[in-house]
Amino acid sequence: MGKLFKSLMCAAMVSGVAMPAMAASDPTVLVVDFDQLLSNSAAAQSGTTQLRAKYDPQTASTRTAYTSAVQAYNTQAAAAKQAKAGTPPSPALQQAAQRVEQVEQQAQALNQQINQAAAYVRQQILDHVRPIAEQMRAERKASVVISKSAALASDPNADITSTLIQRLNSSFPQPSITPPQQPAPAAPAR
Repeated sequence: MGKLFKSLMCAAMVSGVAMPAMAASDPTVLVVDFDQLLSNSAAAQSGTTQLRAKYDPQTASTRTAYTSAVQAYNTQAAAAKQAKAGTPPSPALQQAAQRVEQVEQQAQALNQQINQAAAYVRQQILDHVRPIAEQMRAERKASVVISKSAALASDPNADITSTLIQRLNSSFPQPSITPPQQPAPAAPAR
């Protein structure tokens, strides 16, 4: 009976010590820092480089056109202020105001294009991250992978961001910045 008691005590001590250690090294919830993923992965950096190469010249051109249009408007507005009271606004002032509005609309359209392309890059990255995260979840026998920002606190051992980025870099280094074309709406039946 003494041997049995000692064996049970040893087993209890070993399991009592092993369980917390195992829980700390093998968390059931894994976390990913998506901010880091979306800035440090090869796909994110490639997407940013592609977006800048495509849109920076257009953005600079639009900014220059806007500055020029505003200066022309300000010149015409100053001339209108110096005109005699009761004089109708000059057509040049109206044209300058229209040009400012036109350039603002062009800038908004360009910003929309940039935002759509950036969202498409993010979507491609997330689409490629999901299976990798699932694979890592299964490897670590975790129950879930969540965003680090969704966790109030987490064990650093639960953070799989670096490994996830390494795997993403090898499987998906370069996204496209051109979203697929949306199908044209069908013509109404007659």
